Amino acid sequence: PDSSENAPKSPFQNALTAQDEDGLRGYCRIFTEMGESYMSLIMSPEELNQITLVELVLVCSGIPDREIANITLHFWYNFVAWLEDLEPYRYRQTRIDHYTPQIIRLLSICTTLLCYPTDIDTLTADRVDDVQRDRYYVSETVEDCCRLLGGDAVLRKIGDHLREECNRVASLPSQEQQLNDWHGIEACLFAIKSLSRYIPNDENVVMPYVMNLIPQLPPAVPLLRCTANLTVGKYASWLGMHPNYLQPLLPYLAQGLSIEQCASASAIAIKELCEQCNEQLMLGDSVLELYGGIVASQQSQMAGANGAGTGGAATPTLALCDELEVLEGACKAVSRQLQDAAAKGTSSDVTSVYLNRLIQPIGLRLTALAAPESTCGPKQVIAELERLTVIVRFLVIPGQGSGGGDNSATSGPGPSFILDLMRESWPLLDAISQKHQRDYYVAEKLCRLHKHALRGAGTVAYTSMLEPLLTQLTRNFAQSHLSPYLYAASICISEYGTDPAQVQRLFGMVSEMSNTVFSMLRTMDDFTSHPDIVEEFFFLAGRMMCKCPEPLVLSPLLVGLLQCAAVGMQLQHRDANRGTLNFLENTVSYGVSVVKSAKAGGSSSTGYSDNSCKEALERAIVSDGQPIVNNLAKALLGDLPAYRLDYGNGSIAGVLHRLNDLCPELLLQWINPALTLVPESAKAAFVGTLVQKVSRDEFNSSVRRFVSICERNRKLGGGTSES
Repeated sequence: PDSSENAPKSPFQNALTAQDEDGLRGYCRIFTEMGESYMSLIMSPEELNQITLVELVLVCSGIPDREIANITLHFWYNFVAWLEDLEPYRYRQTRIDHYTPQIIRLLSICTTLLCYPTDIDTLTADRVDDVQRDRYYVSETVEDCCRLLGGDAVLRKIGDHLREECNRVASLPSQEQQLNDWHGIEACLFAIKSLSRYIPNDENVVMPYVMNLIPQLPPAVPLLRCTANLTVGKYASWLGMHPNYLQPLLPYLAQGLSIEQCASASAIAIKELCEQCNEQLMLGDSVLELYGGIVASQQSQMAGANGAGTGGAATPTLALCDELEVLEGACKAVSRQLQDAAAKGTSSDVTSVYLNRLIQPIGLRLTALAAPESTCGPKQVIAELERLTVIVRFLVIPGQGSGGGDNSATSGPGPSFILDLMRESWPLLDAISQKHQRDYYVAEKLCRLHKHALRGAGTVAYTSMLEPLLTQLTRNFAQSHLSPYLYAASICISEYGTDPAQVQRLFGMVSEMSNTVFSMLRTMDDFTSHPDIVEEFFFLAGRMMCKCPEPLVLSPLLVGLLQCAAVGMQLQHRDANRGTLNFLENTVSYGVSVVKSAKAGGSSSTGYSDNSCKEALERAIVSDGQPIVNNLAKALLGDLPAYRLDYGNGSIAGVLHRLNDLCPELLLQWINPALTLVPESAKAAFVGTLVQKVSRDEFNSSVRRFVSICERNRKLGGGTSES
């Protein structure tokens, strides 16, 4: 017999030697699918030479062509899942120990697969996205290994690989070669980053080496620096327990903010560090100083650009989204320091200082932007509104009780701070909204600020601001016809709709906004041109029907809303259609509940007569229900959009089911003529579920079957009977 050296190679080995791409891809798929199919045998205690199949897949994972190697990743996902599910525990551990050598080798292969291609800087954006996606999947495989071997074991293995890679690069003869050969180090850091949630804070073998290494990495390699920054952020909790490693890391992160490709990673890492602040890790002053420098640099650059006659169009040194990450981190770090100061009884001495440092610069810039002579565009206004919103959301002032909402001294800023801030800035915000009446993004950011301020302070504390807020929203919407004001109005109804003292005020706002909407949506083309208005308007009306429906039901406005909804539900726009159906389902659901309440002789908590509301709603349904039912039937038949057939609050099935509860005879009277072209057996089955008043789940199934038959019938050319 031939010796092993002289034995003929298998076709797979020949393909590996020849780097036959098509052949390797075929073998890889065969071995991977075979492994997935025989997973139960791979896990079996009976010795069937299963390890050979696992070895074959492992060899495929190590194929240099990453596209081919990545085919095996799903096998390893299943492999880990099966091992985790084995019972009892002793047997599971026995099988894990059996395959540990393969898992350890898989880790080495993964660090290779995580390497960026050497030509990454020349690849197209689409190809880079593919590379990033593949790296994400490989990092998930590394995480899977942690679940089997434990985070410490995996970290030690990758840490050893990192040390070897650093020593190899350091041994290269020239500095240029060392700078260009960074891919292996970056891959190890990327793998270590993905392990963060499996690594305990007392790990003292690999992480000290990593944190000492990061500031020494070459600063001019953006991709390496990005991964290093993100690794620092992921191990913020570890650094919180080892703050002595932070001294060189903070300047490293701060410098990264000035490098365009690294700025986002640096900002995220700084925020994550701030989130882990404790008595050992006090970053409030440092990050606040850093943030002040960022804003000052941007303002200086913009002022220089304005002076050069560019109209302020210069790109800031740091993107606004990255700046806001740093500001959020500063707010969280300052909040922790204020919390510690409050525990020591010294908070009053430092609170005003921090508030002035955070808010005063924004106030000064808002004052300048709101001035009539200011020529700054909306971009700078939006930036200041975003900064103010971050402070409202993330700055916590201890010792201020709950304002009646969900926030408390431990979970939110508290009412006093937010109320004072909003009162002082209100004239400026109002002036800015008037100065940039038609700018959608200014309106959106302003309304977002109002939402977070209201929810942060709590409804009780914010009540004093409600009237000016409703007035501003109503006026601004009438002037601008911008949908964010409708959204903000919906938020007000959500928060105050159950307060009887505010119901009439809210209804007044809805009434005025409805008049504005009706004046601008007069034709189908108007609806088509403003789908965002249709969406937010009907969500607003639907929320009114949920929270405080009585004044709306008793007013002539309801008829106008139903007529408008009959048009809006015809739009070929998913969100507008969803908003319309949401309003209709809420309206009919209220009708069902008020009928039950009227039979019991009750009245609403707001003092309205249930009988009066029942009669008013029934009149509106009788008057304008048929066009709505016709449209619902057309949606089932495929003649109108059916984006939401039977799920969520606001669906075709939901409206029909509630109508069948409210007025079954009218529904049958309206829907039968609309279904004349439907196959008779399908129509009979569908109508039968209405007559029988089946449960909602059964009705949903019936609707799906009916739509499926109608769709098949339409594809076959229509007709009145089934083929």
